[in-house]
Amino acid sequence: MENLGASLVVTVIGMGVIFLVLGLLEACIYILVWAFPYVAPAAPKPKPVPASAGEQDTEVVAAIQTALTQYLKKDPGKITVRKG
Repeated sequence: MENLGASLVVTVIGMGVIFLVLGLLEACIYILVWAFPYVAPAAPKPKPVPASAGEQDTEVVAAIQTALTQYLKKDPGKITVRKG
């Protein structure tokens, strides 16, 4: 019985120390948040769309059509790529 009492005392002291340290850590976090508040970065400016966007679309469609003809092993005239 003597060992049981000593082990309970050690357990209570250990748990007390852990909760004390956790409380101090929480207090430090609150102080740091108060001292250095989070400031969201400014939203990035949208990039302008290049004037030759139509040319890029035809190049993309041609690349997709070429990839499909090679993958499906069909005649390029039988494959159509539609926007939509």
